[in-house]
Amino acid sequence: MSVDEFRPSRLPARAASPEGAIPRLDLMLTQDSTTLRGIRDQAAAFVRGHRPHTDADAVADVRLVLDEMACNAMRHARPPCTVALSLPGDRLLIEVSDSLPVLARYREGYEGGGRGLALINAIAVRWGQTPREGGKTVWAELAL
Repeated sequence: MSVDEFRPSRLPARAASPEGAIPRLDLMLTQDSTTLRGIRDQAAAFVRGHRPHTDADAVADVRLVLDEMACNAMRHARPPCTVALSLPGDRLLIEVSDSLPVLARYREGYEGGGRGLALINAIAVRWGQTPREGGKTVWAELAL
């Protein structure tokens, strides 16, 4: 994916699975750093529960991408912040919505931090961000 594709984008379509509803997990993200570990653990359990054959490396990628996205929301926005995970087909869609209307900025190289989106770009199949009333949603799709 080229950097040119890191413009505001629409969330990927959520097609129905053959069984009907797409498995989904919705969580609130607070400014309390202890919440983050719980959210990572819940995300891993969600993936393992619905896709039990997912390998350990893919689950580790889920935890890492979710951690980067959630930490950015905690660091730069005010509550409310939400996390949503859904499993359309063989992919996991992670969505982190926050109250900050300013879009996340992709940075090349090291600028004293700020490499989270580069990390997400290296792991995710695709990612983007969608402005919404009262903030934005940053999302990433990971192959399982």
